[in-house]
Parts: sequence; C-alpha cells; structure tokens
Amino acid sequence: MQAKKNVAAVLGGSGSVGQHVIKSLLADSDCSKLILVSRRELDGIKALDSDRIHVEVCDPLDDMSKVDISGTNVAFCTLGHGSSRKSIKDDLLRVDATITGKFAEACKAAGTTHYCLMTAVGADENAKWGFMSKTAAGGGWYNHVKGVAERLAVQAGIPYTYIAQPGMLIGSPHSPKILTLVPNAIVPLKFSSAHVADIAKGMVATTINAFQGDKTGVVKISGGIPISEGGEGGK
Repeated sequence: MQAKKNVAAVLGGSGSVGQHVIKSLLADSDCSKLILVSRRELDGIKALDSDRIHVEVCDPLDDMSKVDISGTNVAFCTLGHGSSRKSIKDDLLRVDATITGKFAEACKAAGTTHYCLMTAVGADENAKWGFMSKTAAGGGWYNHVKGVAERLAVQAGIPYTYIAQPGMLIGSPHSPKILTLVPNAIVPLKFSSAHVADIAKGMVATTINAFQGDKTGVVKISGGIPISEGGEGGK
C-alpha cells in the first residue's frame, strides 16, 4: 500500500528534542510540508529545507488564533520551559501546560488526526508542590504541570494522541550531567535515559506509523526509546 503524504506541525522546534523531531520529519519524503510554530523566525532551521519548512510566528504563544496550521495531518509538541528549576510556578504552568494545551486545540481545529506530546516520566496532575524541589524537573509541581498538559492534550479530542514520557534526556543542556552518566541497567525501565535524537526518532516513528495505519486512541509510553507502541519503553 502506498504511503500517505502528510503535512506536519511542530511547537517547540528550537529545543533539543524539537530540532531532532524536525530532522526526522524532513528525512521522510512523505512529509510534504512542515509548519513550525514559534515566537520568532527560525532562519537557521528553515535553511534545512526552505521548500518544505514554513514558520508561523506567534508572539506571544498564548494566542494560537494567530497561527495558520490548516491542512495539518500530524503534529508534535515538545515545548517546555527549558530550565524549569529557574522558573516560577505560574510561568511553568503557562508554558508547559496552558500553551501546549492551546496548541492541541488549534491542531484539532486545523484537522489534525495524529498528535504527539512530549511530557516526562512521573507526570501526574495530582502531584503536589514540594518546598525542596520547587519547580525543578522531577519535583511535585513539575510533575503536576506535565500531568495537566497531558489532560489538556487528551481533552482536545484529536483522534490519535501519543504521549511520550521520556526519562533522562542525554544531549539536553538542561539535564544534570552527573545523572546522564547513570547506566540504564541499574534503573527501572521507565526511568531509563536516551539521547534526544533517539527520543525524537521514536516519537516521529510512532506517530507517523499510527497516521499511516489510521490508528485512533490515546497511547502513553514512558522511558527508554519509544520506537513503537509494542517496542522499547515502559508502558
């Protein structure tokens, strides 16, 4: 069966995982157009393939009504605050949950059928604020925010929603280097680490395979490299 062409949208394309999501999508000849939603022009990234890449500038990102992502079939959201430890509670919630939720709603309105959201292992809307961890990754408030982001993505009602919950991100400037040295053999599978490039490839492969197979539903995979629903990574 001949593969279907797709138009993809990405929010968070300037981040460490997002950049590799873009590269993975461009490596697929079935991706006919790639729309990047960003607060600023991404000339360096657009130069990767000026024929297929289109940048929709939206500043601030809170108002997704400004962006034109019509015709999008698949979408990826890797937006995050970056150094969450340096953020404040409300701003982390705004960037990592409220804005990502609005992007999911915009994708639904644009006709997107397959959507991928990257959150983090431990995401839990019921998690509580911790005085010691504050807004740091893995802490109560961070996990709460990621849980809210997941709920908003599912509530958007896109036919297929894939939630990727990676553990430690190797290759991210925001990951503590000492923790990236911990071997996966001594940690639970869902907390296993992987390089940002491999995580991105897994997210794209899973979502595009679901698009090609007309899959529906909500899928959540934690840790490792989630290449496919039945492959690596812990459910």
